[in-house]
Amino acid sequence: MNSQKSICAKTILPLTVLALLSGCQKQEQKPAAPAAAVPKAAIVSAEKTSFDEVTARLDKGGNFYLYLSTEQALSGLSGKMAGISNFIGSLPGVPGEQSQTISKVFDFATTCLKDSGIEQISGVGMSSIAREPGFYYGKLIVHHYPGQNAGAIWSMFGKAPHPLQELDLLPETTVFATFSDLDVPLAWNNIQKHLELLDIPAVTDSMQQWPAQFRKMTGLDFDKVLASLGGNYGIIFTLDEQKKFSLPLPGGAVEIPSPGLVIVAKVNSDVIFNRVDELCKSNPLVVRVDNPDLKMRTMTIPLPLPLDLRPSIARSGDYLFLASSDTLVQNILAVKAGKQKGFKSTAEFAKLSQGIPEEGNNFSLVADQLAKSLMQFQQQTLTNKGTMTSAQVEALQHTFHSGTNYGSYSVGVNGPEGWEGCANGSQSMQSVIVGTAVGVGVAAAIVVPTLIKAHQAAQHSKSALYIPQPAGTPPAAPLARDLHGHATGSEISAPAAEKKPSAS
Repeated sequence: MNSQKSICAKTILPLTVLALLSGCQKQEQKPAAPAAAVPKAAIVSAEKTSFDEVTARLDKGGNFYLYLSTEQALSGLSGKMAGISNFIGSLPGVPGEQSQTISKVFDFATTCLKDSGIEQISGVGMSSIAREPGFYYGKLIVHHYPGQNAGAIWSMFGKAPHPLQELDLLPETTVFATFSDLDVPLAWNNIQKHLELLDIPAVTDSMQQWPAQFRKMTGLDFDKVLASLGGNYGIIFTLDEQKKFSLPLPGGAVEIPSPGLVIVAKVNSDVIFNRVDELCKSNPLVVRVDNPDLKMRTMTIPLPLPLDLRPSIARSGDYLFLASSDTLVQNILAVKAGKQKGFKSTAEFAKLSQGIPEEGNNFSLVADQLAKSLMQFQQQTLTNKGTMTSAQVEALQHTFHSGTNYGSYSVGVNGPEGWEGCANGSQSMQSVIVGTAVGVGVAAAIVVPTLIKAHQAAQHSKSALYIPQPAGTPPAAPLARDLHGHATGSEISAPAAEKKPSAS
């Protein structure tokens, strides 16, 4: 027995110690890490949107990013307007003639909306990202699905992108320029078609008489003028810093760079130029130029002027120019021929045009010099008036224009899936939108209190005209007033027939 107990003790004791040690080891082990969370499945839109198509062309990671689906809001909008027209026309209180007029107006609006192509817009996107501090690249997308581009907005302003040849017309002194495709004959045909559907006799008669009125005013055949237009138009504005002149103002003279302005139209015939030439033949002040590559008529002004002003019309190649001077036309043609440096060859344009498409349907350019010239003009004007010192004006300009470059350049492209606009400049979309909101807020902060005060004054005037009296009190005689409506303090005597006899 003792030997068995001894064997059991020898067996049980080591097992007990081993169990205790293993228990301690289990307690010392670190708790197991929790299982990784299963990622939540992304919600897939139950409605069709153009999110992927639009956002694929935007730049992420900048200071502004926006996508707006317009399919639900715009799809079938013309049909909804037709339903509203039918509802209003069926109201029992609307007379027959008025119901017909309302129906015509709604039919006109419905047709215009349907033909415009607005219903085909599936989404809008915008983004803005900084290329460098204070210099931003922005995009605007107006999207339609492939093949859904039958409306006017997809064809009237250019059907397909092309090289921006008008950039080769810009002199080095250009501070603002904008060019765009525009199919004027198509626009005119759309206007005619829609106004005929309106079926208002006065409007229809005016449209029918317009060609005859145009011929009477200009001596030109309207259809021939439309046929002569080439579909691209623009404006060029220049400031020549090398030629300044003093502009007399009430507060004192202000020096500004010599300006120049030219309107450009692509044409395919001399219809317009020949008519102007015919009108100028008997004018001795008109200078004529007839070269193989240039025909120009310039009106000289027999007055000493501080700026270069000699109105001119010129035809060269595919372009018709209406310019403030013949010198400006000569400079434009020299740039086009490569004989003179243009704005396209400047370092500023090289910076503004980086990443911008070389083909498109429109472009706009604002040079840094335009903003600086306007700021200098403002500074001189405020200083001359004595309202602010030069240092105060500079501080104010620095507050609102902290950058060093104020130029911008944008190009619009009509592609297979809608319009895409790209721009480089000193203003981001965020600052433009926030600035607009702040401007509206400031205007509201100024206007709303004024309106409230005006309303309170009107209410006060109303209460001043009537003072409630206790019941049984005879009405007081009105106060006499002068021509301006002010009370004179004396009472207007009541008519004798209304006066009660005295108690005596």
